[in-house]
Amino acid sequence: MAMNFKEPIKRLLRHGSTGKFFRGDGRWTKRADRALNFPHLMHVVHTCLLHGLRDVELVLHFDGQKRETALAIDCR
Repeated sequence: MAMNFKEPIKRLLRHGSTGKFFRGDGRWTKRADRALNFPHLMHVVHTCLLHGLRDVELVLHFDGQKRETALAIDCR
């Protein structure tokens, strides 16, 4: 039985308390379409460490799915 793994088409950072998305310029936005789309998971970790981000979650969007997948991350 082969497993099919799909790469997410979007990787966004969302603040857990405010629900705002990280823009990449140190600011946050309410709109996901204005958020920074990270090319790779390691960029997410690096950004969290660089900016000292806390209470954030990685939001994944997959092609063909309306639901998002959100994972709390702790980069300390």
